Amino acid sequence: MFENSDGGVRIELRELTKRYPGQATPAVDAVSLDVPAGELVVFVGPSGCGKTTTMKMINRLIEPTSGEIRIGDEDVLRMRPDDLRRHVGYVIQQIGLFPHLTIAQNVGVVPKLLGWSKAKINDRVDELLGLVGLDAADFRSRYPRQLSGGQQQRVGVARALAADPPVMLMDEPFGATDPITREHLQNEFLRLQRELRKTIIFVTHDFEEAIKLGDRIAVLRDGSHIAQYDRPARILSAPADDYVAGFIGTAGTLKRLALITVEEARTAGDGPEGTAGLPEVEATATLREALDAMVAHGTEEVAAVSGDVRHRLTYQDICQAINSESREVEPSGG
Repeated sequence: MFENSDGGVRIELRELTKRYPGQATPAVDAVSLDVPAGELVVFVGPSGCGKTTTMKMINRLIEPTSGEIRIGDEDVLRMRPDDLRRHVGYVIQQIGLFPHLTIAQNVGVVPKLLGWSKAKINDRVDELLGLVGLDAADFRSRYPRQLSGGQQQRVGVARALAADPPVMLMDEPFGATDPITREHLQNEFLRLQRELRKTIIFVTHDFEEAIKLGDRIAVLRDGSHIAQYDRPARILSAPADDYVAGFIGTAGTLKRLALITVEEARTAGDGPEGTAGLPEVEATATLREALDAMVAHGTEEVAAVSGDVRHRLTYQDICQAINSESREVEPSGG
């Protein structure tokens, strides 16, 4: 249905508005936004600002009052809603698995509706369960009640990916999980997105989550007015106004550390001799994680490890990296 040559498609919102009868002000007021193909855009803002309503209008779970929605070259408002939803993945906090269906049947719901053969559905179920870190032989015959919350959330992501949709909408998908499970799910989802490059709109009220996951962030205020729409680093280093600055909070520098990996900031290789006895962090870890390791071990150095390669990272390297990032952050809209 949608052109899907590189993993995702562009989404365009133009003057998108939702008015409910009897309400003086719109729930969503003339939102215009471009989501580049293959990027994950996070809608973040306080409860009641309209972020979920905006997202649900994209797959027409809520019908817009006025405005335009385009996915690729398609005018969404001219499509049959059922056809649209079969080509847009949707993941919610409550997961929404069918309790009377097995995990395999849950994942295969949309492919079955699309008329896929049984063999093709079975292959896709096994592929996707493996992709989200669940062993198909162990999980495909289980029922949702037999899974933990984190495992159910993984199945929800697998189900949303089943028909290989170019677009995914995710509404607080990890919000109901405990902090450790949530971090693990976020990391796994980032791994998936690096591989699949879907076009994703992700709703959260958690700015830390927005920074970690988003290629771009739309900071929303009441009525889904966009206070700022930009790369995470740009929002952290140059908030558009006091509202955005207040949303970021006082720990902007620490938040920026979560955007830079140890590999990106490391110095020249020191080898095993130069790093002997130092606490270790993965080269793919963030500078925030490296700083946490330094504090925990009472040292100003760690060993960055990537396979058999080891490099030394110092506290001064972290300071230099964050200062360089502040100077070199790409311009707004880049």
